[in-house]
Amino acid sequence: MAYAAYREHPGTLRMHAPVTATGSFHVLDVTVCCADALRVRGSIAGCPDAGVVRCEPLLHAVCSQESDAPCVRLMVRLPITSYAEVLHRLIECVPSGEIGRLVSWREHLARCGLRDGH
Repeated sequence: MAYAAYREHPGTLRMHAPVTATGSFHVLDVTVCCADALRVRGSIAGCPDAGVVRCEPLLHAVCSQESDAPCVRLMVRLPITSYAEVLHRLIECVPSGEIGRLVSWREHLARCGLRDGH
């Protein structure tokens, strides 16, 4: 198994997502090979209130040292209470990838260009 447990993307500020009320959502960045993306989406869809909200092809990146396959960054929306289940499903369904930052839903909207996350 070849998972990178955490990866900072260049130019991002390092902030920890606060643990908040059960009803709030967070977004987890996950990078996997393109060929594995559909399998990940299906597995994550089985988690209550979790799902992939964005898929970005990474044109010049490779998913792992084991493969030259192109990869995608999936942005997974989840309640913080489902974090462990999402990670378990992810690691169970694909052989390698990168698990990135966990950010609040508001921070995710802001980095997508919505001013102040609104």
